[in-house]
Amino acid sequence: MFIKEDDLKLNEWQFSQRKFLPYEIKTKLAETRIREWYDNWNGQVYLSYSGGLDSTALLHMIRKTVGKEVPAVFSNTGLEFPEIVRFARKASGEFLEIYPQRKDGSRATFKWVVETYGFPITSKENAARIRKLRHGNLCNRYRNYLLNGDERGKFGVLPKKWHYLLETKFDTSEKCCDIMKKNPFSKYGKETGRVPYVGTTQDEGLMRARLYAHTGCNVYDGKTIKSQPLGPWNRQDVLKYIVENDVEICSIYGDIRKSSSGLYYTTGEQRTGCMFCAFGAHMEECPNRFQRMAKTHPKHWKICMNLENNGVRYQDALLECKIETETWEQMGQMSIEDYLKGKIHETA
Repeated sequence: MFIKEDDLKLNEWQFSQRKFLPYEIKTKLAETRIREWYDNWNGQVYLSYSGGLDSTALLHMIRKTVGKEVPAVFSNTGLEFPEIVRFARKASGEFLEIYPQRKDGSRATFKWVVETYGFPITSKENAARIRKLRHGNLCNRYRNYLLNGDERGKFGVLPKKWHYLLETKFDTSEKCCDIMKKNPFSKYGKETGRVPYVGTTQDEGLMRARLYAHTGCNVYDGKTIKSQPLGPWNRQDVLKYIVENDVEICSIYGDIRKSSSGLYYTTGEQRTGCMFCAFGAHMEECPNRFQRMAKTHPKHWKICMNLENNGVRYQDALLECKIETETWEQMGQMSIEDYLKGKIHETA
């Protein structure tokens, strides 16, 4: 087994130091971790591949470092942008497409997930707290902690602004992530004995950054065995790697350009997770992901808005959470193209 003392646990200062390492050192560190992971597991590894920017950069680095035989495994949830699906299927080297399933072996769909468990609104962590508070068999102490905290503090408490979701007719849940993404990869790993590379970066959110700070790049034991070579990277690192190595990216991101201040940006979509997911949408400026979808993928938007949980349409649930869903054209106002042109001009 390769050196992992600094990987299994990082002090806070170590994580901060890695975040601000020069790009060239981050690249060398990532390549080293890729090689260590591959060698430690005798090549029985795979890439959890999404077709997004981070996993595309990581796929290129894996191919360059250890070769084309590492499977790029893509979970086709039915929620990806169609451009992403087409792009993912063109991945270099070995490629495998898997699908989410219910316990009875039938295909799991987002429609079934939201009908059964609820809508993915606010954040994955908060949605889980809401589901537990509404439907979990909780002791009074734990329930009170989720609502108010205790003598240990308030980390993990449901913010007050989301308490109203405990009383809505529709349910809120984080289950879609587990069913549509996590479970198919877990099943693949158990069936093949392979362990994953994942394209997580420090920009993925506070929770993932905290987890990386505790585990480092390569996690060799515990509940979640994985390699995250891009853990200390940020979006600028990823975009710079793609540009410098002339890596092809999905057309939905548009082009990668550099602003007058020297920062890279994409002219198209910034993030391309599940199309119908509302996690984090409440923090987006207009036009948000759903407004853009209404313009670029109107058929998908219509299907999304008409999904139901407990008789409530997704569109109505989003509006109740103050998440806009319609384009400005639909409301007879300025076009999204004009607005985006203005935003890109401001950035550049």
